Amino acid sequence: MDNIECDILLLGDYFFDQIFSGMPEFPSLGREICASELTTTGGAMFITAAALTRLGVRVGWPADFGNDYYSKFVYDLAAHEGINLALCRMLDRPYRLVTTSVPFQGERAFITYADPRPEGQHEHWLSSIDRCTFQHLHLGGLLDAEALRPISEKVRALGRTISMDCQDGPYLYEPCTCRELLPLVDIFMPNAREARLLTGAPDTETAVRVLMEMVRLVVVKDGANGAWVGQNGSILHAPAVAAGPVVDTTGAGDCFNAGFLLGYVIEKQPLETCMRYGNICGGLSVTEMGGATAAPTYAELQRRLESWR
Repeated sequence: MDNIECDILLLGDYFFDQIFSGMPEFPSLGREICASELTTTGGAMFITAAALTRLGVRVGWPADFGNDYYSKFVYDLAAHEGINLALCRMLDRPYRLVTTSVPFQGERAFITYADPRPEGQHEHWLSSIDRCTFQHLHLGGLLDAEALRPISEKVRALGRTISMDCQDGPYLYEPCTCRELLPLVDIFMPNAREARLLTGAPDTETAVRVLMEMVRLVVVKDGANGAWVGQNGSILHAPAVAAGPVVDTTGAGDCFNAGFLLGYVIEKQPLETCMRYGNICGGLSVTEMGGATAAPTYAELQRRLESWR
């Protein structure tokens, strides 16, 4: 097989996001309400892949896609975005990963359906590491130690770095989990709620301090409160960037990840600049429906950076 050159290798699933918006009130049992808008787009790792690609970063994404409508929709959308899909596996069965999002008054609720993970997914990810030349590997969420350890060992043996987002899940209520997992990565990128749940800390800054004891660099996304970075015992905070009215916060953290990783991995920028990149990408993301819909190009990122200095 040909070697695939990329800057950042992404490990994580696609999702098909269906977003209802413009409702007069939040749904309640026994009643029907009508939304004024419906958006269908890609979610989960598609968002980070699309956001990085728009920023000019070459990505590799060994995603699994099934023979169902939802897989085809997101695969075609990814191809349209110019995402390199050479590492993808096409399954001869449905692999439906669908989330219905209902944003309302700055918050949102979700209903998700996911088919069972395909056999050999982690082995596929490991083989993709061997097929790629890359600078950095990014994981879309926490893996259990059995799955994460061989990935971490392969990446570090190559002298590359690895980052990991968090995502919601039962492990958030098992703080001991992160003490086993976080030393296996170089950068941990939860949101503020996840950071507090994992550490049991009463506030976000304290959570950053606790997480710093386990991972070399911790990046915590705090929505309208901006972002926090902890490294070598020091904490930095950067305020959020208000890019316009908040329409949909779905995927803002994934877009933040793309901006931060551009600065940190590709451009080797100071942490303050990396946080600014992330906050701009996340701030723009919430101005339209869908996580990657308003993700900026590199030229737009630079224009925003200049106007908000």
